[in-house]
Amino acid sequence: MNIKWQRILYLGLIVVFLGAIGTSIYYLLGGFEPIVIYRVEDGKRTIVGKQFVTSVTSEKPGLFFERCRTLLEEDKIDGKLTVITFNSDTLERAEVAQFIGIELNQDMAEIPREFEILKLDSAVYYKMYLTMHPLVQPRTKNHLPMLQDEADKYNEKIIGNLLTTYYPDNSKVAESWVGDE
Repeated sequence: MNIKWQRILYLGLIVVFLGAIGTSIYYLLGGFEPIVIYRVEDGKRTIVGKQFVTSVTSEKPGLFFERCRTLLEEDKIDGKLTVITFNSDTLERAEVAQFIGIELNQDMAEIPREFEILKLDSAVYYKMYLTMHPLVQPRTKNHLPMLQDEADKYNEKIIGNLLTTYYPDNSKVAESWVGDE
């Protein structure tokens, strides 16, 4: 066996082993877990937080997100960290409209002064649980098309707003609701 074939053999073995290692890591992070989308009826909830219409590079939404996370970690508010991304035709190319806050687990008498209250009431919404590691979760831009594919089975149209709930274990729930027709 000459040197040329030895190099090809070694290169082939390296590629096979790296592929096996990469597939194993992907599996351990939950990359092969199936994503199931559920159709849920009667979705009433209250979210406290703040509305942002800013450029995608603005630090304000991120800082407020961390503030909400701190309030939850310190048990000052009982709820789940939530971000609603609004679909709007009036936004500039590099702008995003979001409501960042906390979905309350129960009604509260006290919330921080600068927080706004948003009540959501939808007859039908679609949700998917993403329990795999964030490195192998589907990209956020793919969540709405995945939810709409499920809604198409029921001849329903989601409105295009995405509500994402974040949990301390890095899992999240993405959902969108059906518009009133």
